[in-house]
Amino acid sequence: MIRYQEIAESLERGLAAGGAGARAVPSEHELCERYRASRTTIRSALKQLQERGLIERRQGQGTFYRPRHIAKHLGSLVDFHTEARMAGRVPTTRVVSLVARPTATDEAALFGPAAAAGLVDLTRLRSLDDEPAVLQRSRLGLATLGRATTADLENASLYRYLAECRGVHVAIVEETLEPWAVSAEEASPLAIAPGTAVFRSQRVARDAAGAVVEVSDNLIRGDIYRFTIHRDVSDVAMGATS
Repeated sequence: MIRYQEIAESLERGLAAGGAGARAVPSEHELCERYRASRTTIRSALKQLQERGLIERRQGQGTFYRPRHIAKHLGSLVDFHTEARMAGRVPTTRVVSLVARPTATDEAALFGPAAAAGLVDLTRLRSLDDEPAVLQRSRLGLATLGRATTADLENASLYRYLAECRGVHVAIVEETLEPWAVSAEEASPLAIAPGTAVFRSQRVARDAAGAVVEVSDNLIRGDIYRFTIHRDVSDVAMGATS
């Protein structure tokens, strides 16, 4: 194995052993002394890690390990903040906009009585360790969300707020995932380049009676999240092949 590849592997093991949070990579001078290697060799090792998305250079701050991906389980209703903390990350939620408006004809049919007085468009930016991760754009009936303010929804779970403050409980979530190339408008809050591929999640949340509570369109950075699914053998039809 080439020397710089050995060093890159050693640094990658350091990332795995160091936990989830972002940490600084030692300086090139320190790495030269640690590995008794030339600066050219160290730079080749760092370049390999950067190309693989394991480290990033921050202007004026140095080079940092990128935290590992968060595994998001399809079918789970664990909220963003709980999920992030379970992965050792620091979550934040910022309300980008909260706007009430009239209900369109097709929306009235979808939301029913909850949208009789109008709808609310709620856009939130969710970050991990201060890095934008998810742009969530939700629609809810005005009667469902009530007089919620930006302060009510900052750094909070929407579904928990609905349950605790509005008596509305989400029981069923239908979700569709597809690859999506972000527009310039979508890319800006996520701090990525226009055209970058992300996961697009379209969700419809319902209460136990089947009434629509929320419809959302979410853009999820693929360099931060990985989706997993658990399947039980008993769920597979007899005679099916893998």
